[in-house]
Amino acid sequence: MTTHASIGRRTAQILLDTGCILLRPDRPFIFSSGWASPVYLDIPRALSFPIARAALLDSAEQRILEEVGFAGLDAIAATEQGGIAIAAMLAERFRLPFVTVRRRAQGFGADAHVEGALKPGTRALLVSDVTTDGRSKARYARSLRQAGAEVSHVFVLFKYGIFDRMVTEVEDIGARLFALATWDDVLPAAEERETLPAAALAELRAYLADPFAWSAARGGLASPDPAWKS
Repeated sequence: MTTHASIGRRTAQILLDTGCILLRPDRPFIFSSGWASPVYLDIPRALSFPIARAALLDSAEQRILEEVGFAGLDAIAATEQGGIAIAAMLAERFRLPFVTVRRRAQGFGADAHVEGALKPGTRALLVSDVTTDGRSKARYARSLRQAGAEVSHVFVLFKYGIFDRMVTEVEDIGARLFALATWDDVLPAAEERETLPAAALAELRAYLADPFAWSAARGGLASPDPAWKS
């Protein structure tokens, strides 16, 4: 029987083998959220490899059915940033309607942020590729609810898991967020397979230990902006 741990290990292996983990401590990435990071996950790259794509979809299907249940969904909703490809393929697998949630309104009314047919009361699973601090997922979930959907679960392929003290699932997202893998899965795999340089890996560990200080020291955010919840 496949366990969450084995799914995490397999996902980590896929991300490493397909070159999705870009580690660059000397030239930090600045995310759209404002955080500076030594690492960037190019998860859509994994979808270019048929075997990797199939394995990720198989794992995603298993985790979604375990978390949500066979009768717990009416639609799959994709975040416009990183979620469209994986969400569309999952919608096809589950034979469910598919919609996209935009960051900026594309029309008028309560459903201005949603592209596609979304009936009031629809139980929607919000899907994306990765979550860092969770703030954007909270906004997307809020937009879906404003359009009349029910959102109790958010699924991502990868969760950073280092900003959990800043954004809480129940209070801020209003839904349970679950993923295939986190850094706790990647780090052991990277060390075992020696796929990332030792010095860069050490810097990644320093970042994960205190992402706020690491970001602030390199021109990124030092703490969250409390105004984001408004």
